[in-house]
This record gives sequence, structure tokens and C-alpha cells, in this order.
Amino acid sequence: MSGHKLYVPKGVGALVMRKNHSLPSMIYGGGHQQGFRSGTLNVPGIPGLGEACRWRQLEMEHDESVIATLRNQLQNLLQAAIPNLLVNGDLNNRLSGNLHISIPDIPNSAIIARVRHQLAISTGAACSSGVVAPSHVLQAMNLAENIIEGALRIGIGKFTTRQEIEKTSSLIISVVNKIHSISTVVGFPAL
Repeated sequence: MSGHKLYVPKGVGALVMRKNHSLPSMIYGGGHQQGFRSGTLNVPGIPGLGEACRWRQLEMEHDESVIATLRNQLQNLLQAAIPNLLVNGDLNNRLSGNLHISIPDIPNSAIIARVRHQLAISTGAACSSGVVAPSHVLQAMNLAENIIEGALRIGIGKFTTRQEIEKTSSLIISVVNKIHSISTVVGFPAL
């Protein structure tokens, strides 16, 4: 697990292994961590991760409910203004802090290029950033190419406010409307 997912500064994480299960070494040298990974430990990060886990356990139930409400508010605002918007995935069993949408026939790159300095928004998982290929997960869901190309992932967290949700929806709606108006005037598919 990565600590930054629990609001700890980046650079600390944890790996839980079964007893007597061996993994190959990742970094050789010094013999730290019983030979599994050499290197200096992130001394302040380790107790920080422990404390973050404790706080998440105490606050998670309340926080997740609030975050899900914000996600649903953003989803409803976007759906009301963008009639062909699709929500990808299971609407009943999903992470509260993740809104994954598609706007068919508008490439996600066209939206991201117009909002990247105002919003943290992406086309997929952070672990696949820099990968140009379409999402293998969306392909496995048998989504049409124009839906996959229009896919966006929006993250909502513990510190997201209602004002930020409203601003986010306004920015995305404005950009989608501009792209539609450009493509209508020029007579080409949305860019």
C-alpha cells in the first residue's frame, strides 16, 4: 500500500507478506530488511503511516459517506448538463472517491488539454500514466472505442469541498460545450 493514499507524504508504504513466503530481492546491497530490500528506511514516514492508518480507521466510515455524496453531486451536475455522459463501472459497488466517466465522441485529451492547469484529472490509473494505449480495463468491459477515448477519471478526497465540486463541474461542462460548438462550426468530429 502507498501511504499517500492515506494522506501521508509520498515516500512510505507497506507490504504485507504471508509468513514463510519468499519474494525475490528488489534492490541488492546492504542486507537491510532481511535481505529483501536494501536502503535507508524512511524513519519519519513509518510512524506517520501507522498514525495515518489509525486515523483512517477512526474516520473512514464518516469520510467515505461524505466523499460519496460529493462524488454523486459531481456526477449529477455533469449528467444534467451533458446528456450523453456515461458513468463507467458498477454504480452500486464503487469507490467513493472515484468518478469514472466517458463523454462519447470527445477525446479525453481534448478535455484534459483545456483543464489541466485548473484540475487534477486523468484518463486512467496513475500507475499507467505515460501509457498511450487505451485502458485494458475499459476494453475488457467491451466498451465502444468512442467511449474509451472519451474516458476520464476524477478523484475526490477527504479534503475536497462542495465549492471545488461545483467549480469542477462548471469547468468540464464549459469545455465540453466549447468543443461541441467548435466541432459544429467547423463540421468535424469533436477535437
